[in-house]
Amino acid sequence: MVESPSLQLRVTPSPVLVDEPLRVVVSGCRPGRPVTVRARMRDGLNRLWESHAVYEADHDGTVDVSATRPLSGTYDAPDPRGLFWSMRLVEGQPSAGWGTAAPLDTHLVAESGAGRPASLRVGRCFAGPGVSRTEVRDRGLVGTLFRPAAAAPRPAVIVVPGSGGGVPEGPAALLASHCFVGLALAYFRVEHLPPWLAEIPLEYFETAIRWLRSHGTVADRPVGVMGTSRGGELALLLGATFPDIAAVVGYVPSGVVWAAVPGGDRGGRRPAWTYRGEPVPFVSSHDPRQTDEPASPEPLALTPVFLRALEDRPAVGAAEIPVERINGPVLVISGQDDRMWPSPVLAEIAMTRLARRGHRFPYRHLSYPGAGHIIGQPGLPATVSASVHPLSGRLMAYGGNPKDNAAAAADSWPKVLDFFRDALAADP
Repeated sequence: MVESPSLQLRVTPSPVLVDEPLRVVVSGCRPGRPVTVRARMRDGLNRLWESHAVYEADHDGTVDVSATRPLSGTYDAPDPRGLFWSMRLVEGQPSAGWGTAAPLDTHLVAESGAGRPASLRVGRCFAGPGVSRTEVRDRGLVGTLFRPAAAAPRPAVIVVPGSGGGVPEGPAALLASHCFVGLALAYFRVEHLPPWLAEIPLEYFETAIRWLRSHGTVADRPVGVMGTSRGGELALLLGATFPDIAAVVGYVPSGVVWAAVPGGDRGGRRPAWTYRGEPVPFVSSHDPRQTDEPASPEPLALTPVFLRALEDRPAVGAAEIPVERINGPVLVISGQDDRMWPSPVLAEIAMTRLARRGHRFPYRHLSYPGAGHIIGQPGLPATVSASVHPLSGRLMAYGGNPKDNAAAAADSWPKVLDFFRDALAADP
């Protein structure tokens, strides 16, 4: 705790996991007077984020930020995570993910009237106490393994990224903080791996599954997979292809296989995935606007493009992922204002097929009104509505609004953790 002659600022707990709510209390205020709390955060990609809110001190001269409705600011309802999900980017390149698992260094300042402000730093971590991090460069794999503090072998979850590529360390570290072994697995745009999401052999992931199950921290315990966007498509495809996958979670996924990225002649007519030397059947979403028109300052919403592509029923039928083959339960999550692609429609294709084919395990679709393409873990900024795609170079729209994006993350993440606990609890 750091005190001024008038104000006191207390945060509990600290340090804390990124996905856990915090209690922020300002005391020593004048009753009924406005109190401003500002938050500044430097993330692992060296981007700077800021938020603020103004509150009214109660009759005891206290503001419980977690339970008080702001008078004004970057969010407008009582919320213990409000100062964190409402952060907006000040410096740095907006992007859709949190590839690094570095702690989020957050500085809080409370101000009221002419008195000296109170301030402190809050440690917010992806990797909790005892979680270890090991880079994986074995058998051609590129990834990072996060292991929980528990000594006994634990179930594992492979985390795969979407069309931005890279190593998705943040979610894998959080899973390890909740007692799973988390493998953040890259498959393109890193080191010796392909530069594009094109013609990626599924055998690469088969190697990862076998490597993980033989690892001493897993020791043949069950393995699940989790992915977002094209990674959600991949997660469903891996579950349908490899029976060692015992549970699948897809954030804004697709039950249909799509073409390579980027689009056009380089991507739209090439397969994203291959298996046993053959292309996995796919639907092309090629649209001349993606490659032929000059770049626009306005974010490009691709949802209409994908909806038009879905009108090719024969191609869609051939490219549907045989999700009924998944050897375990399935959970998919979508945002009803997704403008990157129509994730509610694409996720429902998988749900419909599971029902039609009589899938013998539970399956569920969580679809959130007002949320867009970016539904991640709670406690992270939910304000990025567009960014330049690293492969296409175009400014892409994600849709959604910060409040509903944050609500979707807060509701879905505990359900994801419970899903994996239930699905991976038993030995095979």
